[in-house]
Parts: sequence; C-alpha cells; structure tokens
Amino acid sequence: MWPRWLLLCLGAPLAAQSPVNAGRPAAPAAAIRIWAPAGALRIVAWERDSVQVRGRVDPSLGRFFLTGTREAMKLGIEGPDRKPAEGSADLEIMIPAAARLSIQAPDADLDLTAGGGSVEALVASGRVRVAGKAGDISVESIDGNIELTALGGVARLRTASGTIVARGVVRELYANSVSGPLLIGMEGAVSRVSLESVSGEIAFKGDLDPEGVLRAETHGGDIELRLPPALPASFDIVAYGGGLVNELVPHDLPKPGARKGEWQFATGSGGASVMVLTFKGKVVLKPKGR
Repeated sequence: MWPRWLLLCLGAPLAAQSPVNAGRPAAPAAAIRIWAPAGALRIVAWERDSVQVRGRVDPSLGRFFLTGTREAMKLGIEGPDRKPAEGSADLEIMIPAAARLSIQAPDADLDLTAGGGSVEALVASGRVRVAGKAGDISVESIDGNIELTALGGVARLRTASGTIVARGVVRELYANSVSGPLLIGMEGAVSRVSLESVSGEIAFKGDLDPEGVLRAETHGGDIELRLPPALPASFDIVAYGGGLVNELVPHDLPKPGARKGEWQFATGSGGASVMVLTFKGKVVLKPKGR
C-alpha cells in the first residue's frame, strides 16, 4: 500500500497559471516601461488612448502589476521575494500609437508592432522583432536575433552573437555585432549607414542619398555591398586579406592604391561616400538588381 503522504503528493494539482486582463487610460504619447523576465511579449500599437493587457503568468515567475498615470506608467512581472524567478509569462499588450516604449525582457521573446512613437528594448537571449513605424528605434540583445521590418527615422541595433536582419525604410541605420552577421536590405535611400562587426559577415543592399554615407567595417568577415549601378559615390576600400571583387563597375575597374589592399575610386559625380574596411575578409561590390 502506498503511504498516505505519497498519495497526497501524487494527487496534488499543479499550480495554475494566473490569467491577466487589465487596462487603464493612457495619453497618446505616454511613456510606458515594461518588464518581463521570461516568456513571450506581443506588443501592438492601436488607435485608442489606453493600455490593455491580456495573457497569463506562471505564479512561480511572479505577479502582474500595472501602475502609474496617463502620462507615465509601468507594467510587467514582479518577482517573488528572496526566491529565484521561474516559469514564464505570455502577454499581449496594446498601447497608444505614439507611446514611448522602454522594454526590458532578459529571457523573453519580443514581437512589437510600433505605431509612430519611440522604442527602446533590451533583452539577453530572446528574439526581437520590430515592425510598424517608429521615429527612433534602439534594440540591444546579447545572444538573441534582431529583425527590423519598419519605417523609421533612426534605428540602432546591437547584438553579440545573434543575427541582425534589417529591412524596410529608415533614414539612419547603425548596426553592431561581435560575431553575428549583419544582413541589411533597405527599400529606400538612406542618409547614413554604419555597420560594424568583429568577425561576422556584412551584407548591404540598398541606395544612398546624394550626400549619403555608408560605412562597413569588420575584422575577420566578408563584406558584400549591392548598390545601384548609377550611384554617384566616392569609394574608399580596404581589404588587406581577401581583396576586392568589383562587379559594380566592371568596365572601369579601379587600380590598387599606393598600398596593397587599398582602392580609391569614384562613380558619377561622386556625391555619396562609401567606406569599407576588412582586415581578413574580402569585399564584393555588385549591382543592386543582381
């Protein structure tokens, strides 16, 4: 016969997940801070002056909170006292379109559709996807991938080992990684692009403003740029290890500079500026349509 205490343990139900259904009025451009240690966050901008949250939270992770005023509020998961946080949260958060977001989600996946405000997000290992429209976008992740498919003013993306994929239309783009690749495909002309990686590859496809600047730098990775064939730009290429493959102007191949592995040349009137540096990788220039 089983001991009574064991039967009681076997028959004890698991802790139920706590449902979340909360909301409150918010100013159109409210400052909203969101904290979620683990799980999944889906944040969507809507045309209402309010915040609405639905989902569920594992009690072992903590309890949901929503505090503040119409102009500034905080929401998220408050962890248990003196105990390590466990479990996860799965939340859908509706926010005013012009809200100013500050998000910290160390081990959570983040899926955000912005509506015109600003976005600042910090994660550790979760995946981040930002779509929609935002004036200013800043995303930093340690190990997670970052995907940007947005219309925006300035976008700053940073990761250590994750992959950065950026598409859409932005005026300025700054992307940095340690070992992760940077895969950029812009749909409109960009005024300033800065792409940096230590060992990851860099691939850019897009156009530049007449006075735009494109800077790509990596120590050990390859760099591939796909640009309009008629782009008027001055090029400053440094590729000490892998050399230059130039299919952008095949009938007027630039001659090496004074030092081996360096090239300087111009296309058209040379209005835009393209600066490329890799110590061990190669540089490939191709027409945008190919």
